[in-house]
Amino acid sequence: MRMLVRNKTAFEYLPYLGLVEGVDDDGMYTGVNEPKYGTPVSYKGNISAPSGSVNQMFDGLDIRYSHVLLMDDPGIDIRETGKILWKGKSYQITSVRPSLNVLSVALLEETADNGDQWYVPPESGGQSEGPTGETGSGDEPEEPEEPEEPEEPEGD
Repeated sequence: MRMLVRNKTAFEYLPYLGLVEGVDDDGMYTGVNEPKYGTPVSYKGNISAPSGSVNQMFDGLDIRYSHVLLMDDPGIDIRETGKILWKGKSYQITSVRPSLNVLSVALLEETADNGDQWYVPPESGGQSEGPTGETGSGDEPEEPEEPEEPEEPEGD
């Protein structure tokens, strides 16, 4: 069954263009890279009511989201690096899951606490920087390096 047109609401998608060097109010470079987004593209989709209960988890327990966006065209180019503007608020895309007939997108409302601090560009090979400055792919735990055994002297 397809989505009803009357249940769809308009929103705008901002595609991610890359990182640019930040500039302060005086026009001086800050040394901090900031994300740059493209021109908003208008779409319509079914956006759920706010949720977060364990019973309604969309994509596992580790994905944080406040709304789920459903679109009846799984071929639409919406990526996890973009943003959604809806009802005057900005939402991070935390997960994009296409299926045979539907594109499901998990959204998290942006606040001062969860801005772009954990954003990982896809070109970086999955390297993310944590709050302590450590990097890691997050895919598999790092194994501790084994100490090298000292070479035994050759004797006659």
